[in-house]
Amino acid sequence: MFRLLVILTGFILVACSSSANQPITTQMLSDIKKINTNEVLIEDISILMTELFPIEVNIVASGNLPNSCTVIDQIIEEQKGDTLTLKITAKPHPTCSNNIKQAFAEVIPLDVAGLTSGLYKIKVNNKTDAFELGIDNIIR
Repeated sequence: MFRLLVILTGFILVACSSSANQPITTQMLSDIKKINTNEVLIEDISILMTELFPIEVNIVASGNLPNSCTVIDQIIEEQKGDTLTLKITAKPHPTCSNNIKQAFAEVIPLDVAGLTSGLYKIKVNNKTDAFELGIDNIIR
């Protein structure tokens, strides 16, 4: 009986060891790294607002792409409370071998229709700024 208990305990220890779980953890970490590899490094953002109603807000995001064969792939906008987040990703051309950095400036209109007056934070990849709506931007 004692011998069976020792063997069973040995199997449980091997099954619960960290080396048994290693491939799953490694896979999850590599997936997380893949998600962020295409995010563009932003060097500067500017906020441009119109004075006419309804107010329009544009973000000018600038930086450098790794080479002239890399292009902006997606710009995703998300709003949570008073924070507007833009995620800009790029994708390389698979057969390109040019390694000269390519400057870019992207004008991005924000969806500010329906926002009430107040201070809003804007995040564009690694940069953050703020703007203020002096009046409600609601068309009635």
